[in-house]
Amino acid sequence: MNAKDAEQADTREARVDGELTVVGIAASAGGLEAVSLLARHLPNDLPCVYVLAQHMSPHHASVLPTLLSHETRLTVKAVEREEVLVPNTIYVPVPKTDLVVEGDRVVVKQPSGRPAEPKPSADRLFTSIAETYGERSMGIVLSGTGSDGSYGVQAIREVGGITIAQDSESSKYDTMPASAVETGCVDLVLSPRQMGEQLANILSRPRDFTALQAILEQPTEYDDLFHQLQARTKVNFRHYKENTVSRRIQRRLIALGFEEYARYVEFCRDNPEELDALYRDLLISVTRFYRDPEQFDALEAELADYVEGVKDRPFRIWVPGCATGEEAYSIAFMLNDLMDRRGIPRDRAVQIFATDLDDSALTRGRNGAYPAAASSGIPDAVQQKYFTLSDDVLRVKPEIRNQVLFSRHNVFQDPPFSDIDLVSFRNTMIYFDTPLQEKVMSRLLYALRPGGILFLGASESIGAMEPYFHRVRDGARLFRKRLDTTFDHKALVRFGNSKITDGVRQRPEKARAGSDVLETETFKALAESVAPQGVLVNVHKDIIRIFGDISPFTRVTDDLRGRLNTMVLKAELAADASSLIPLCLKHGRPRDGLWRDVKGPDFNRVRLRAYPLNIDPGNHGRLALLSIDTTMVDGSTELDRGSEEASSYLTHVENELADSREALQITMEELQTSNEELQSTNEELQSTNEELQSTNEELETSNEELQSTNEELITVNEELLINSDELNRLVAEKNAIQVALPLPLLVLDTSLNIKSASQNAIELFSLTERGAHLGHISQVFLPETPFPALVDICHDVLTRQKSRSEVFQLKGEETEMRITPYFIKEKILQGLTITLQRAP
Repeated sequence: MNAKDAEQADTREARVDGELTVVGIAASAGGLEAVSLLARHLPNDLPCVYVLAQHMSPHHASVLPTLLSHETRLTVKAVEREEVLVPNTIYVPVPKTDLVVEGDRVVVKQPSGRPAEPKPSADRLFTSIAETYGERSMGIVLSGTGSDGSYGVQAIREVGGITIAQDSESSKYDTMPASAVETGCVDLVLSPRQMGEQLANILSRPRDFTALQAILEQPTEYDDLFHQLQARTKVNFRHYKENTVSRRIQRRLIALGFEEYARYVEFCRDNPEELDALYRDLLISVTRFYRDPEQFDALEAELADYVEGVKDRPFRIWVPGCATGEEAYSIAFMLNDLMDRRGIPRDRAVQIFATDLDDSALTRGRNGAYPAAASSGIPDAVQQKYFTLSDDVLRVKPEIRNQVLFSRHNVFQDPPFSDIDLVSFRNTMIYFDTPLQEKVMSRLLYALRPGGILFLGASESIGAMEPYFHRVRDGARLFRKRLDTTFDHKALVRFGNSKITDGVRQRPEKARAGSDVLETETFKALAESVAPQGVLVNVHKDIIRIFGDISPFTRVTDDLRGRLNTMVLKAELAADASSLIPLCLKHGRPRDGLWRDVKGPDFNRVRLRAYPLNIDPGNHGRLALLSIDTTMVDGSTELDRGSEEASSYLTHVENELADSREALQITMEELQTSNEELQSTNEELQSTNEELQSTNEELETSNEELQSTNEELITVNEELLINSDELNRLVAEKNAIQVALPLPLLVLDTSLNIKSASQNAIELFSLTERGAHLGHISQVFLPETPFPALVDICHDVLTRQKSRSEVFQLKGEETEMRITPYFIKEKILQGLTITLQRAP
């Protein structure tokens, strides 16, 4: 052991003896909520230090320390230089830095690694904690994308420390914690709330987590409310994101003045109307016309071509989670405009299904009546064409309203619609946890026709359903259901299984109905005249169409699962097809295969013939027609063959062998070229993906900070409103005092302007306006009534800043006038008060 290793070992032993535990916390996209929730539940009496590695933008100052300080009783410090580790403190990095632990200090380091890697590095932090604190180290991986922290948890596990990852249900983005779990080095998988609440128990038994594992099986904090809600509304909110549910319940507690959650639960049991109010809050029925206009522009461009392909059947649209219907009507306006521009009659069947769980929102949608303020996002031309405005109410015209059918429907429980051309499901899935998102997406996939369009919100993605869809436009949240995949219902297990990608099976490509020459009767008749028995194949040897009965020439094996291609032919015919197809497509002329001995009901020899098709293939790529020719050859004929036929046959075999070699060479060259291109593309995509991932994490973090800042501003605004109410009460109290005060009272500023006066003073001095100068008061008395030189006396009091009294005759009575200065914060002179009373 060298000197450095010995020093680290001594330091580690000293730290263990001191029982100080250092907890490293890794977080990225979506991690702010998780970190806040964890900080809120961390105890403040444990010998623990918390060091955070939250990925953040290098170009913006972070408000994370301020945000966290509002969530916890622990001390929160932004580390700009070396700091001594102090128990019950959370150390937060500043942008463009890494944090590491060295001895009893947390040290700022310049970021290491490639520029595209996330910063600060959780792996670097975890490794430094493991090296220094050994068994007294802990690593926590919270919500985020990427794999940062995965190597670090291995280092902590190797030295006997404790590792914890956030569960997928509470993670906004579960890639980082899932990557850590896949290493096999994570001891516990908990929610941030459970981590904080159980931290003391975790530290007390670092070698036995059996009891703590039972936490995962226990009901959540909100199960009692979920039971009540489900009993009343028939809706299960258990798979809504925990943070969303928590915020909504806290809002209700504050609105009703409850400080304890248990009391609120009891209140809900006795007041079903409060369950209804909480239900409406959880549904978050908020929308508007043409939300995200650039996304609607992209949708309109995509629909323009799609509408042309829909001929004699209804055009069907489904808008789940429609709220009050603005989005459903926006799509209806767009579709009707497209039909007008394309000359499609208005009486063409259009069916728009708008569904939601909120009955009151659906009622508003059915009425099609909105406040005039809703017109702010509607183009003027659309407003004039499809709305009427009266009494500040914007009403959708009946011909559009009749196209939209509003109904109550639970998208993750009720059976989905079917044969849908467009599903618009926007800004709703962001409130679901990952398993529920996958379940809902599988239902939407089932509802869509092949080639149908899926329209999502700006912050939503298709997730694990990606194999079934392809993006149609860059920058737009528009996806098309693929034509070249089948929908494996068993793999989805009743519309909801996270391993749905196992169910993807390729099938032959099929073009849109009515838009491909291959679907015409003319093509079918011509093909059958050339190949009474045969198949239409593409360059990938997938079978597009079958002509006649080819069952005598096929075989079915387990290797063919879900894919229909030339491998269904018997082995010798499949081999011929593999060489004939590329050769006929390359040279552009028919090619014949060898006669093969294949026995059938009326034949014993079979040959393949390939014909290239020089037509526009549409979505299929280049095509070839394989004809299956048969004949019956007697055994005597075989024996009587002469040497001349044998020689001719040998020549034919040699030619076919040469063709096979050429076909093989073509295939090898194509594969080699494709492999080089794919390798180059893969390298570029990997580099680009890393950069995009880092940028996305920074944007997500910045967005979360902005959202939290907005919440702070809302809180500050509420405080200002409270202060305003208090000031109003004080003003009312002051006015009441001035009216009831039996003595004349004047309040002056330092310029001797009258700021306020009691009712007696107003009557005595005949004051008619607020703000009059003190010098005007003596003018209300007669010359024979001497009055002190008020202005001079007040100037004297202001100069000396001491009270002064004067006695004089007022209306035949000796009167004492007392002039007193008043201050703010005991030092800043604000003005004077003047009181009059009978002299003693």
